[in-house]
Amino acid sequence: MRRLLVISVLGLVSLFGGAFSVQAAPAPTPKPKTHGNGIAGTVVRIDSGKKILVVRAADHDTSLAMTPATSVHGGHLAEGQRVAVRWLEKDGKKVATSVRIEPPSVAGTTPTATAGGQP
Repeated sequence: MRRLLVISVLGLVSLFGGAFSVQAAPAPTPKPKTHGNGIAGTVVRIDSGKKILVVRAADHDTSLAMTPATSVHGGHLAEGQRVAVRWLEKDGKKVATSVRIEPPSVAGTTPTATAGGQP
């Protein structure tokens, strides 16, 4: 009986041409780059020549590279504006992918009621 079992197993291995070999697991794929990084603050400096945007948030300045692919929404970018920037890290640099200019604060611009409720 043992001989029959050994011959049967050997026959199956030769029949399938060694298809029962053990293979190593594939290497894990690297994590894709995301645009999940963000910063909100005030524009401190814009260097058009070097294409650098410096944003101050919580008393810390962050330099971001701008590329032709960087999109700017909400108007013309200028120093002193409040912005929200999405960025990714590439070759050790923070590269801005989009800049959203925040609208000016509307505090103090709302009309107030006069005495008697009439304007």
